[in-house]
Amino acid sequence: GYVAKIRLKKGGYMINARNDGYNTKSRLDIQPNIGLDSDVRKSVVEILNNTLANETILTTKTRCAHWNVCGAGFFELHILFDSQFKQLNNISDEIAERTRMLGGIAIGSLQEFIRYARMEEHPGVIPDILHLLADHETSIRFLREDARKCTVEYEDEGTFELLVNIIRLHEKMAWMLRSYLEPEQKFEEYRPS
Repeated sequence: GYVAKIRLKKGGYMINARNDGYNTKSRLDIQPNIGLDSDVRKSVVEILNNTLANETILTTKTRCAHWNVCGAGFFELHILFDSQFKQLNNISDEIAERTRMLGGIAIGSLQEFIRYARMEEHPGVIPDILHLLADHETSIRFLREDARKCTVEYEDEGTFELLVNIIRLHEKMAWMLRSYLEPEQKFEEYRPS
């Protein structure tokens, strides 16, 4: 901020103190009062940052597959990977927002994503559809475990609901990938007798 002197009519000065909107000395740290203790919120924020890191790894792998897909099925896979990349971006945004709602800080650097991720990253490898499917299924297993912790151990129904919704999205993305790999089937073979 700056301080300006404004000359008054009768020779006096008035000091006009202006705040630039970010004064670290006057900033208040207001934690959420939402029925979850500080220790609980801290534990849940750690789960959310782990999940955010996993989502970022999977987003990056999906984007890499989108950029590098070739051969038969190029158009379909290019569109599918693009759609899933966008869904994964939205998931990451929801996770980061929930982290902030709980008074935490969402991680955001590449080093943090690598450090917090429970999913493996494979530098230099272009993921194929099978690897992406396996990563979605790995993510689903982590999410189930984390959702259970959020509801049973921490009684955080808001985060539980978010994680369950993310599970459903990953299940659908995994189903899409799996369906692309399955051979065409005749529906007559699967009709009930």
